[in-house]
Amino acid sequence: MNTKAKKNIITFLIIFLFHLFFIGSINAADDKIEDEELPAIDPFAGSSGTSSQDSSPESDEPKVSSSIINNMKLVGIISGEHEKIAVLAMPDGRAFKFGENEFISNNIQLVDIYNDLIIVRVDSENEFEVYMNSKIKPREGN
Repeated sequence: MNTKAKKNIITFLIIFLFHLFFIGSINAADDKIEDEELPAIDPFAGSSGTSSQDSSPESDEPKVSSSIINNMKLVGIISGEHEKIAVLAMPDGRAFKFGENEFISNNIQLVDIYNDLIIVRVDSENEFEVYMNSKIKPREGN
């Protein structure tokens, strides 16, 4: 065999061995990543950059607890030609859809659905406006 062919074979073998070594180390690094536990993300938590909250009450709006609709959050409104549907999500991530005049729970009824808010009636007497930005206010004229 001539020297040029020997050099080509040795070069090919060296490149092939380095290739096997690096592919093996990349696969080992992937296995370590897959074994790590991923952090849980709470969809109802505020932005992670905001650590302080304003504790001063707003002057014109009374504070209303989110427990009015069982800690559910209004996440979407679907309006069709004949029907409107509100999508409410639980803190654990489950989502439920409700139409107008349906009961969310035994004492909470969804009365009306608008483009950016829903009206709920609690205990057949008090009505509240629930907005997409998680604000809940007593309905005026109630």
